[in-house]
Amino acid sequence: MSAPRETTRLLPSRRPPLLSIPSSQSLRSEWAPDLPKQYHDCESLELPRAASSFDWFAYLSYYVPILRWLPQYQAQNFLGDFLAGVSLASFQVPLVMSLATSLAKLPPLVGLYSVVAASLSYAVFGTVPTLVVGPSPSTAVLYGQVIEKFAHSPAKEFASLSPTDISATLSVAMSAILLVAGLLRWGFLDNILSQALLKGFIGAMGVIMIANQLAIQMGLQDLAKSLPHATIIDKLRFAISHVSMAHIPTVSVTVCTLAIVLMVRKMKLVLQEKHGVRSAVYIPELLAMVVVATFFSYYYDWESQGIAIVGDLSGSKKAKHRGIFVNPFHFSRLSLFKSVFGTSLLCSILGFFDSTTATKGLGSRYNYNVSANRELVALGMCNFAIIFVGGMPSFGALGRSKVNILAGACTPLATVIMGCTVILAVRYLLPFLYYLPECVLSLSTTIIGITVLEEVPHDVRFFWNIQGYDEVVILLVVFCATIFWSVEAGVILGIVIAIARVIKHGSRSRIHILGRIPNTSVFRNADELIEESFTAHFASGEENDGSAKLGDFIAEIEQIEGVLIIKIPEPLNFANLGDLRKKLNRIERFGTLSVHPSQPSVSGIDNGAIKFIIFDCKGMTSLDASSTQTLHDIVKRYHEVNKVHVAFSRVPVNKKVRARLLDSGIVKVVNSSYKSFCGMQRSEASETNSAAQPTNVPSMNVSASLGEGFFLSIEEALKAFRIDMV
Repeated sequence: MSAPRETTRLLPSRRPPLLSIPSSQSLRSEWAPDLPKQYHDCESLELPRAASSFDWFAYLSYYVPILRWLPQYQAQNFLGDFLAGVSLASFQVPLVMSLATSLAKLPPLVGLYSVVAASLSYAVFGTVPTLVVGPSPSTAVLYGQVIEKFAHSPAKEFASLSPTDISATLSVAMSAILLVAGLLRWGFLDNILSQALLKGFIGAMGVIMIANQLAIQMGLQDLAKSLPHATIIDKLRFAISHVSMAHIPTVSVTVCTLAIVLMVRKMKLVLQEKHGVRSAVYIPELLAMVVVATFFSYYYDWESQGIAIVGDLSGSKKAKHRGIFVNPFHFSRLSLFKSVFGTSLLCSILGFFDSTTATKGLGSRYNYNVSANRELVALGMCNFAIIFVGGMPSFGALGRSKVNILAGACTPLATVIMGCTVILAVRYLLPFLYYLPECVLSLSTTIIGITVLEEVPHDVRFFWNIQGYDEVVILLVVFCATIFWSVEAGVILGIVIAIARVIKHGSRSRIHILGRIPNTSVFRNADELIEESFTAHFASGEENDGSAKLGDFIAEIEQIEGVLIIKIPEPLNFANLGDLRKKLNRIERFGTLSVHPSQPSVSGIDNGAIKFIIFDCKGMTSLDASSTQTLHDIVKRYHEVNKVHVAFSRVPVNKKVRARLLDSGIVKVVNSSYKSFCGMQRSEASETNSAAQPTNVPSMNVSASLGEGFFLSIEEALKAFRIDMV
């Protein structure tokens, strides 16, 4: 008798002709007999070549978005973009000057030029219209540590290089890493780091920002410069041990200014959230802080009282530190690339994840279509543009982007206006900041650090309330490693933890035992059904005189004596093989995964309690070489050693999967196992009734390409093994 053909449940029959309906008609018009229709045979249907309709301008504008949004710009958006750009500039100018001098150890002009280069570049290549790209505090810390290391290094190999030369070299390596990652489509890496890990590192960055400014705000920056390269703990210890030497006027100005700015920020928050005053976002508290402090410093001559001022920011005295027209590709700096590549890699990773946090937040809230690969390319181009101005690392910032949106930004033109405003400020306004106190300028960084730290308790409390204790531990571990060890150690530890968690999750096998819900033909995870029964029992409050027995709950699942149904709901690969073997071993010993392996086995394969094993392979969409070999060994052991009959059901219609099952010999072993069962049935029948003809096992719905041991459903496999399903 020929092998039965597979049914349409897995292999669909020949498709009917395609029905073409004009695009101007709705789908419902298909049923109208008088409308034009055209039928096509599937095999004769020829699709038009893609090249004939390929839109090269759309392809180019996909990677250079300015070609798309600029021609479509609407005049009614200009007012909002203009106000947002000016508001951002008033916020960015004092902030980036503080980041440059306090964290990155670079001249203030470097930070300002970096804002201009990054904002204009992202307007050309960026994919998120309202994202603000500029110097990042966390990566600026890494830059500052490298510059300090070279400044205090006993080796004089790079003594002739200025801080801007080192910064430009760092940015060259970082932009190359970002561009290569984007072109190779490594944007999927943004899913590796968890929120807890990022929050822990960002919280540590807040502490570092505050600690780096303490010497300046205490008036002890000259004494601190005489010390060798210090860690964050050393800087905190220095500030505590030198409290008695603090300059009282400098501390007074710092404390009073900080208190006033924090009060203004609190008032803005209250006005926006409780009273709905959206215009409060336009209050430039940082710019007002700089202007008022500069005026008071000039009027009351704070310099004569010992309060340090920033001095000439744009004059000829500091012309060599203007940060423009730096040549990072000079042959004398080639050896520097090797020394700074590790830091550039860490900055790329940290900056990308920081920017990804911003793009995901904006994308989910404002329905932006964000491509991580295109963002990598855009960030690479932004950081490539800043290398010629000796620039600071620039990435997306969620806080600044929210300010941009609240200020009325609609398109990337807002960041272009911000860049132009910063250029005007550099050209015409910087000379007026001669008397700006250094302690006030450093407060911009301190305020950002305080803002970051305010979020940490909320995050810890959130993870704790949802019983995410592992997330709390990760947050605290990364936080402490960054503070007590180094920023690089925190980044590396965070990446290692993230990779380890991904590997742990990917190496877990998700096989489980199927049980039948009574009086139905539905099969479900038996362990889950037991757990649901426990939950329902105790929730109802129907407790007996003693504790409920496990057998009472297992009885609610149909017990098929001698049969073990194992579902493989996932692709098998080398990563989850180890866990697959462990779980199969536990199933063989106990018949369930809910029993601890330390317990004695009560039923299993070894004592003959299990006669049949059915592998339900729906979901096993791929098999690699290692998993195929392991599966072959398992099936062969069941058949030849344990004398257990093996069958497969619902094997995916995948050519590669079925080819590996055939080539590896698994199909041969399974079919041989089923044939031996049929032979046993004939032998038993002949012994029972020698006069009667041996009865054949009835034909079932089996796979035509794999053989009679491969069934199209679990029910068919059970019927084939003469197991009553009633």
